[in-house]
Amino acid sequence: MREHPELRFGADLIEGLDINPSTTVIATMELPWKLVAPRLRCRPDHIVFVQDMERSHLDETEGKLPDFGVVVGVGGGSCMDFAKYLAWKRGSRLILVPSIVSVDACVTHLVAVREDGRVRNIGHAQAESLLIDFTLISAAPARLNRAGAADILSIHTASFDWLLGHQKHAEKYDASIARRCSNVVNELEDCAAEIQAVSHTGIRRLVELFETENDLCLELGNYRPEEGSEHFFAYNTEHVTGKHFIHGELVSLGMLLMARLQKNKPDWLKVLLDTLGVLYQPSDIGLEMAELRHILMSLPDYCRAENLPHTIIDETDFSPTLVDALTAGLR
Repeated sequence: MREHPELRFGADLIEGLDINPSTTVIATMELPWKLVAPRLRCRPDHIVFVQDMERSHLDETEGKLPDFGVVVGVGGGSCMDFAKYLAWKRGSRLILVPSIVSVDACVTHLVAVREDGRVRNIGHAQAESLLIDFTLISAAPARLNRAGAADILSIHTASFDWLLGHQKHAEKYDASIARRCSNVVNELEDCAAEIQAVSHTGIRRLVELFETENDLCLELGNYRPEEGSEHFFAYNTEHVTGKHFIHGELVSLGMLLMARLQKNKPDWLKVLLDTLGVLYQPSDIGLEMAELRHILMSLPDYCRAENLPHTIIDETDFSPTLVDALTAGLR
């Protein structure tokens, strides 16, 4: 199996995609498929539209498909994960064509599924090719592409939590990886204006940083350097509200709240989020303030119930007074 997918950048990559219609399955959604279908040389016989990421639904869908040799994922994070799941279950080749760069799912080998509404990372599916078609990605709302920066910037709060876990529970820690992860955040800050503009350079740099971050996590053996209290906040938000959010925007709100709690450069973080153009205000992302307060108050219980790694959450008493302080200035 390849250590990395073949990473290709260009404006007309879809036109060059060579597939056998009878042995290829496309995993996609209606909007990206409308953009991609007219550009393909031929239409595959089997097209699966992603409905949701509940594992029971994935298994039901996979079980109805005939034999195939290649899965092509076309779309956002759910399409990437759905395609990876099918490839993992069938042992097939995998090609990924993201239509947005809102999450890092296109470079990771794990599959984010839902079980009883909770996020579970399972499986191992490595794409052989990752096609970054600038024409396709540029057609998406800029808001979605900018949100991808959160899966890099989350290193800021997650690495803080990782060190806490090491100090409190002798959790495996690698200072060299921590430093290199910090450098990835610095590189993100350097290209923030390009990401905000969703330029070809910004798209390329974001995907390259996804891959660098993923490599560091694979070297460590887990995703602790980039998944901490900010992601746990996001998971609890979906659990409490039952709503669907743009992942990077929800994680960005979690980052800001957790950076305040960690006393970890929250003002710098807010300025960088604004420079990147990533939305994080509750009113902008579809979250009510009353919901936000309940999410924060219930956060320690959620982390204990899910047996999540140690973070600043485990060292905090989320009193109403503290919640008011954390949410000050948010709307």
